[in-house]
Amino acid sequence: MARPRKPRFVDGQELPENLYTDPKKRVNYWRYIRPDGSSLTFYAPTAEAIRQAKQANRQRDLYKRQPAANETVWTARAGSLLDRYSDWVGWMELNHPKQATAARWAQKRRYVERMCEQLNNPMPHELTLPVVREWWEAQDYHPQRNSRAALRSFVNFLMLEGAVPKLPFNPFNTSDEAPKLIPRQRPPKVRQRLTLPDFWRVYDMAGELGYDGLQIAMDLSLLTTMRRGDVCSLRLDEHVTEAGIDKGVDKSINQRGEERATYLRWSYSHHPGLRQVINRARELSLQNYRCPFAVSYQPKKRQPRAKQEEHWCRLMPARLSNQFKEARDAVGVRQDLPSDARPTFHEVRALASHLLKKSGHSSEQIAEICAHTDAEITEKFYLGGHEREYKEVGISIDPKLLLRK
Repeated sequence: MARPRKPRFVDGQELPENLYTDPKKRVNYWRYIRPDGSSLTFYAPTAEAIRQAKQANRQRDLYKRQPAANETVWTARAGSLLDRYSDWVGWMELNHPKQATAARWAQKRRYVERMCEQLNNPMPHELTLPVVREWWEAQDYHPQRNSRAALRSFVNFLMLEGAVPKLPFNPFNTSDEAPKLIPRQRPPKVRQRLTLPDFWRVYDMAGELGYDGLQIAMDLSLLTTMRRGDVCSLRLDEHVTEAGIDKGVDKSINQRGEERATYLRWSYSHHPGLRQVINRARELSLQNYRCPFAVSYQPKKRQPRAKQEEHWCRLMPARLSNQFKEARDAVGVRQDLPSDARPTFHEVRALASHLLKKSGHSSEQIAEICAHTDAEITEKFYLGGHEREYKEVGISIDPKLLLRK
């Protein structure tokens, strides 16, 4: 009989299985052992690290599949949840062709497919609310938020087919008029804002590292408030004209469709600095084998084209973020904070919104060019966290009422 594990304690709290202290003895750094044996090092207070480790342990236990002897792990049995998932995909592509051809359709399909796999691909008539709830509550905030719409559509399809009789209602509903699964609370924002002096420090370091594409991306995001994805998808042959830049907001197109999406125009007459940035982007494009994208670079090894319209010198969003982090850490911006709390490329956009606010523009005007649904999002997530604004108090107590000088 195996000897039971000896409990491990830190600050008087017992560490769960697979969670260990940092080998380098750094305070509040932890190492979590994944199912494949690799390790994940992360920063968190002791109580939060224990909570995350317990949640990860629940997930790995929940997702552990027990296939039958004659069953392949990912086999979609006839009539099983994965089989009905295929029916839902075909139904969506037939009845909602616009949604099924959107850029996020592949990701939405993956959300539903992942749920079917992690629930061990049961038969739909076996699906019960406690099982779905246990799986849902094991998810983190962002997976819940991103997958809820696709899961709601899939379960609606199953309920209309009468395939899930044990589900009394759609657990992925968002209406308060019907029962629903409660999502996790949004975690507090830990990433710090990027100040203007730090922006120029990172910008200059990017030039020293030879990241000209990163400098152009920082210029574009600061002058236009473009997101990282919009900056990387900006094409010189399609979106740049003689008068300026005409660009549809990618996130708005994915969410609302091309007809209802937000399309913006930045004219050189109102944004004179943009002409200089675009001219520099054209010069860099010639150096990078006439790459049609405004943000480009030469990788060390030429990669095959993923799509016909792509170019092997295009600077992709993930690599752009990595270059920004490298330049940021090279100049020591907020080195006193853990890596997940330091400013990222997205904070360039928040800095641009803050500078527009200081220039005298209203939150509603800034929300419009940021393609936000309302100014409250702009105020909360982009304009907050910069310099503190103090409101002058114009009232005071009459000194005569104080009885003393």
